[in-house]
Amino acid sequence: MIVKPYFQRPCNVRAFFCFSTIRGILEENKPMPWIFVALSGYSLLAVSSLFDKFLLSEKRIGAPALYAFFTALMSLPFLVLIPFDFVLFVPSAFALAVVAGAFFLFGLLASYKAIKRSEVSRAAPLIGVATTGVLFAISLGFSVFSGKVPAVVDILALALLSAGAVLLATGGKGIRGPGFVQSVIFSGVFYALSLILLKQSYVLSNFASGLVWSKLGMFLAGLSLLLAPSARAAILSGEKRFAKPARRKIGTGVSFFLNQGFGGAGTILVSYAVSLGTATYVQGMNGVQYGLVFLFATALSLRYPHVFREHISHVGIIRKCFALILLALGIWIAAVSGSLDGFL
Repeated sequence: MIVKPYFQRPCNVRAFFCFSTIRGILEENKPMPWIFVALSGYSLLAVSSLFDKFLLSEKRIGAPALYAFFTALMSLPFLVLIPFDFVLFVPSAFALAVVAGAFFLFGLLASYKAIKRSEVSRAAPLIGVATTGVLFAISLGFSVFSGKVPAVVDILALALLSAGAVLLATGGKGIRGPGFVQSVIFSGVFYALSLILLKQSYVLSNFASGLVWSKLGMFLAGLSLLLAPSARAAILSGEKRFAKPARRKIGTGVSFFLNQGFGGAGTILVSYAVSLGTATYVQGMNGVQYGLVFLFATALSLRYPHVFREHISHVGIIRKCFALILLALGIWIAAVSGSLDGFL
């Protein structure tokens, strides 16, 4: 059975929210409409990252496995997208999306461990660089076999985006807990594989279908955490963690649901940007998220130093500002000059 790519098919008139229509509107704003979608998504994910750090503190949820389990459970509301231009079952797209969702949750778990063991403005950019590096290596391998070699200007833009993220993550004293590097690497690998599989699922079906099936995979992966003794112990300890005091329990619950709102909306926008552009470049632009995380976390560290521990010197501030300039330059080159041929 040959499945025609979604964006070559007519829009489902029964759909209340047709993503192909939105794509047509966005493409009127050339060049690279996915850039604007990605920027919006990463801005929301920056806020979500700050909530992650707050909720992973010992006085809140604390355990990364418990937090990942709760996040997996919150993926079920995405089933409301089923009536909106949803293709019931395309076997290959279904399998790819479910595996992509599972990989995403495992990447999320590893990223939670890294964020808990370090400053959020350092851990998050390193995870982004690791993800971009894996995507670039895989893209380069496919390019060699397909004969589509990436243009120098595209590689330059990606290098600037990655360099900006590295500068945001390095320098200064910092805080590194045991297993930090391993968590960063595992998170980057799982995130990269998830993006590649999800992109292919979008091509074979459509955006709404791929997104829904990926959330199902994420939910199933969350349930699989119960099979690991250490993760199961952390998850089952949730009742004790929220036993008292009641005021803190309510605050944690409100923060969690707010975070799911910001993170869910940001994830949808970034996923949609992947469906419009290339996974490698969309991921490369996540330096914007980390630039915002740095600015917000620095401000919050003045009010909550026990949660948002930021060690910033005058030299460090200059370094971060230079990183933001590199990020802006990389985005500009990608928007104006990049063709993105040869990238997944």
